[in-house]
Amino acid sequence: MVDLEDVRPPRVTKTALYRVVGWGLRCYVATVPLVGCDSVRWVLDVAGLVPGAWLSTVWIAIAVTGALFLVPSLPLFYASRSSTR
Repeated sequence: MVDLEDVRPPRVTKTALYRVVGWGLRCYVATVPLVGCDSVRWVLDVAGLVPGAWLSTVWIAIAVTGALFLVPSLPLFYASRSSTR
C-alpha cells in the first residue's frame, strides 16, 4: 500500500524560492551583456562593417559555447531529478 506522505512532493520553503530567484537574477545579469554584444554585432553586420570570415567565426563560437553549456547541463539535470542519492 502506498503512503500519502511518500506520494506528495516536499514543501517549498522560502529559502528554496530565494535560491531560485537568485539564480534567475544571475542568469539575467549574465545574458544582458551577451545580448548587448550581439546587438552591436548585428548593427555592424547590417552596416556592412564586419568581414564575412569574422562573422562566420562569431557564429561558430556561439554554437560551440552553446554546446559546451549543454554537455554538462544534461547529466546534471538528470542527476538532480534522480531519486537515488
